[in-house]
Amino acid sequence: MHATATMNDLLSQTTSLSPLTKSVAAVIGILAIYLTFRVLEQTLPRHFSKADARYRARKLIVFCGYVTVLLFLAILFEDRLGRLSFALGIAGAGLAVALQDVIASIAGAFSIGFSSLYAVGDRVQIGDTRGDVIDIGLLRTSLMEIGNWVNTDLYNGRIVRIPNSAVLKTSVFNYSQGFRFIWDEIKVVLSTASDCQFARETFLRLANDAVGDYLVEAKATWKIVSDNTRTANPPLEPTVSLIVNAGALEFSISYVVDYTKRTMMKDRLFTAIAQKIAKSGGKLQWSSSTTTVVVNQPAPADGHTLPAPVGPPDGPLAKSKVTAT
Repeated sequence: MHATATMNDLLSQTTSLSPLTKSVAAVIGILAIYLTFRVLEQTLPRHFSKADARYRARKLIVFCGYVTVLLFLAILFEDRLGRLSFALGIAGAGLAVALQDVIASIAGAFSIGFSSLYAVGDRVQIGDTRGDVIDIGLLRTSLMEIGNWVNTDLYNGRIVRIPNSAVLKTSVFNYSQGFRFIWDEIKVVLSTASDCQFARETFLRLANDAVGDYLVEAKATWKIVSDNTRTANPPLEPTVSLIVNAGALEFSISYVVDYTKRTMMKDRLFTAIAQKIAKSGGKLQWSSSTTTVVVNQPAPADGHTLPAPVGPPDGPLAKSKVTAT
């Protein structure tokens, strides 16, 4: 009862203040609230050991700071809110047109939160930009960009800030939500002199050895995804397929891999394959493209023409052949 009376007295005193006094009080109050929550933002998250918890604590403190400012201004100017409602309505209509991109970004932020499109730490592609989400603000999402001029899943050092409105206009790809593994493949091109069956068995064994460390986890994760969605159950074990392309044997080795380890897995597989081919005793041979270049040459004195070169030179790594006189 006493607290209610105190609050009523405070509201009465606030109402009796002049507009100039209220304006000064608003500036001082906003500065005091800002400094208070700034100190909380710098100190309170340190008590959490996990980076994710620290990030969420900072976001909560910032949100509470905005709410506190709005409540403070609402209480301070409570007696004038009714008079300003009509003017605010007209101004709001104009602002809605002028700030439509800002409003769309705020709507996008709510869409990200309520639809769980992505969270901090996820790897996503928004439009043509790929990267790891490092911050989700009210207007923009910040990504640590990957790819572009560097290979596959490596950071290139740029931080990209994308308006949240982009999620309402373009496709959003999430690499790490639910099933954190992706399908990838490498191609190995051998000459037709290679033992086809031996090559298939060798590549399949190497791929199984490479992905065996996390194949069990991938199967368990995919089961959770398939139980919650209507999707097929593709084989997660590595597969090897063969086509004959331009007179060479082209093997495609497909496998599942953690989305953060694509580059590492390709390096591991190609290293193992190169070692096996080198030790195969000729059963596996790299394919090489050869080019025959004919240089302008005079006709022989006897009137006969020179025979055209036939076929590539011997050896899997033969160089281009130049025919000249």
